[in-house]
Amino acid sequence: MQRRNGLFWGIALLTLGVLFLARRAGWLDVNWHSLVDLWPLLLILAGVNLILERRGNSAAFITTVMLAVAVPTTLFGFLSHDRDGDGFSMNWQDDDESDDESDNDSDANNDQDNEDNNNDDQDNEDAYRSESGQRNTENGSVKTSSFVESMAPDTREAVFKLAGGAGRFIISDPTTELIKADTKQSIGTYSMSVDRNETTHIPTIELKPTEESQHFNLKDGNYENRVTVHLNNTPVWTMDIALGAGQGDLDLSNYAVKSLKIAAGAADLDLKLGAKADQSDVKLDVGAASVTIHVPKEVGCRVKKDGALNLEQLDDFTDVGGGEFLSPGYEAAKNKMTIRFDGGISRLKVVRY
Repeated sequence: MQRRNGLFWGIALLTLGVLFLARRAGWLDVNWHSLVDLWPLLLILAGVNLILERRGNSAAFITTVMLAVAVPTTLFGFLSHDRDGDGFSMNWQDDDESDDESDNDSDANNDQDNEDNNNDDQDNEDAYRSESGQRNTENGSVKTSSFVESMAPDTREAVFKLAGGAGRFIISDPTTELIKADTKQSIGTYSMSVDRNETTHIPTIELKPTEESQHFNLKDGNYENRVTVHLNNTPVWTMDIALGAGQGDLDLSNYAVKSLKIAAGAADLDLKLGAKADQSDVKLDVGAASVTIHVPKEVGCRVKKDGALNLEQLDDFTDVGGGEFLSPGYEAAKNKMTIRFDGGISRLKVVRY
């Protein structure tokens, strides 16, 4: 097993170095972003590799080599984005004429999206209060929108659902409203809906792109997608967050979160949890991702880890076997938290603060 690990990392580092060198030298003309969408194949290949290794099959050597090439190649599709603050910078060399057609099509689509969103906002005015404004920046390609839902005095629980593609997603300081969200994107728009249960009066907030699939080909090479969310810290929250590639800065330390589900592809996630809920259930299902979770020291934390090729850093945790780890004083802790982590090619770090 140790020899195979050395073989994997040796070939993986070599492959990644060659890719960066080839990209810098201009030897390859590939749509690197499309490689990110292939990350589920890594899970399949990793599963086959584990089965073959457990059985002592000599074919495991071949699947190890394939993984060592496939993993850095897929990650390169993500790392090739020069992340600069809010968005991504992609330097693609395309034919000028095709770029012009793409820009014209994009402008036409954006105009149509603006009309549709204005109509939707008017139709849904009775369902929720939304202050939405869109404006173009100096380069004429980035739009901003704002969504607001007022806080009802009888709201004790709430559900929040967030969906997004590639970009940066932020949840930060509380607001006096039920939710206040700001979006900033180069392509497409976001929409927000709020449905209240007639019996329990529990609101379900859903914030998502208006288009399920967004295809983009920007001449200037800049793509921006940023979503910033502020929630009210009075209700007990149930959250369901689905992200594609990008960065998630989710500071939930000021919120009582009883259930949190996060699904992400090739992403860099920084998650900070608090101690306001007696019992919290956190489930993360990620692909090629780097995940850092901050947990209060006074909370008893149980981590259940599953996945193909994971690197974990669980300082102060006790390994109780079967991929399960416990924080010091878990049984005596008043508040408890369970973190279920299922990752493909990923890195997990849990920090107690």
